[in-house]
Amino acid sequence: MKNLVPWLKQHWIIPVLTLIALAALPTAWYFAEDMHAKDSAALQDRINKEIATVSDTSAKLEYSLPDMNGAGKVLEKKGVLNEALIQTYGQMLTDMQAKVGGVSQQGIDFNKGEHKLLIEGLFPPPANDRVAQDNLGRTFIERLIAYHNLLLTQMKAGQPAKPEDVAKLLSERKSAEEARVKAELNRDLTPAEQAKLTEELVGLRLSALRKRATEISVYADAAVFENLPLSVPADAPSPSQCWDWQERSWINQDICKAIGLTNEKSTGGIPDSIVKRLIRISIRPSLYGGTDREPASAPFDAGDDKPPLDFGVSITGRNSGPGHRNRWYDVRYVTVDVIISSQKIPQFVNALAAINFISVIDMDLTRVEPLIDLRDGYDYGDDHVVKATLTLETIWLREWRKQAMPPKVQQALGMDEKVAGEATPAAAAPRAKPAAGGNPNKPPAGAGGRNPRGGAGTHDDNP
Repeated sequence: MKNLVPWLKQHWIIPVLTLIALAALPTAWYFAEDMHAKDSAALQDRINKEIATVSDTSAKLEYSLPDMNGAGKVLEKKGVLNEALIQTYGQMLTDMQAKVGGVSQQGIDFNKGEHKLLIEGLFPPPANDRVAQDNLGRTFIERLIAYHNLLLTQMKAGQPAKPEDVAKLLSERKSAEEARVKAELNRDLTPAEQAKLTEELVGLRLSALRKRATEISVYADAAVFENLPLSVPADAPSPSQCWDWQERSWINQDICKAIGLTNEKSTGGIPDSIVKRLIRISIRPSLYGGTDREPASAPFDAGDDKPPLDFGVSITGRNSGPGHRNRWYDVRYVTVDVIISSQKIPQFVNALAAINFISVIDMDLTRVEPLIDLRDGYDYGDDHVVKATLTLETIWLREWRKQAMPPKVQQALGMDEKVAGEATPAAAAPRAKPAAGGNPNKPPAGAGGRNPRGGAGTHDDNP
């Protein structure tokens, strides 16, 4: 003990620190518990705030699907982040896109139909080979003429009995009867016999006309196709001119096919047909020039995701051409004149729609005098008939036509990205100045006059 006191005096720091350490243990424990409680509370508060943020209405995820017509959204729903819900909407979107794609392909297939190029190698034209291009152009005209004759054959078209043939038949019958009376009675026909013979000749003529009418389904010949060449020109047409004729042939094909479909149940020829006579098919010149001139280039127009509508152009609002921001399809207007059974006009309208994207946007009906037409050999049967002048709007999707279009046609339609400049928005697009035939951006009104047949010039259509 006596040694302990001197040692403590020399080493006093050790017991002091020991006492401090022993006193600090409960104090540290106390404060550690307090800090733990505060940290736990802070962590819980942070978690609660994050949960509140996720659960807050303003932070909820918006679930929706695009409207099928692209105008808005459908099946809109707000909810918290949910993997199952995301997968459900994702699957619905995938299914919708698959269906839209299927419908889109069906539309392309329907529009394309049986339309084929009349000649291979010209669309698009051979590059840097003018001789080959000219030869193909002349061959194309030959195919074009032959193809329209085929269209007439397919819809069982023909002309009335030839007047000279009917006259010969009547003359032979009249001469035979006069010769018989002369030989048997040694005299000329009496007035009564002459009247009886005249009545017989009238019946014979009607019989000849009716016989011819039962052999065909519709009166028509190659002259009904306006603005088509009648022969191969000396100067070869350019590919862009040929392309306009190619598109015209597709339009004529559809209309002839619709007439054939309308008359398909006719078993007694024209007297039993609905469309009795095709007078003309007049196709409005294309916006890129057509067969009478070379097209001028237009600035590239990327177009809108949805074709804009302009109801100032037609009742459907559909329109196309440079400046209208329609990169999906081209519109061609057609005027068709037919003699048709008045009670069955809707059947022809339905047949047009069944063949392709064809809309009747105007129709004028005119009275027909069958006896007057009968003098010219047209026998329509017993149906009440009228002359119908229909204005048609035909739609041609670019999806299946673009690859075959000559470069100058693509440039004229604003489809070539290499053509500099920005296309003018549809709202501010200037209207094309009307030419002699009217405004090319508007459909033809009513039964306009017959157009002269187009010729062919010599142009270089290589890009």
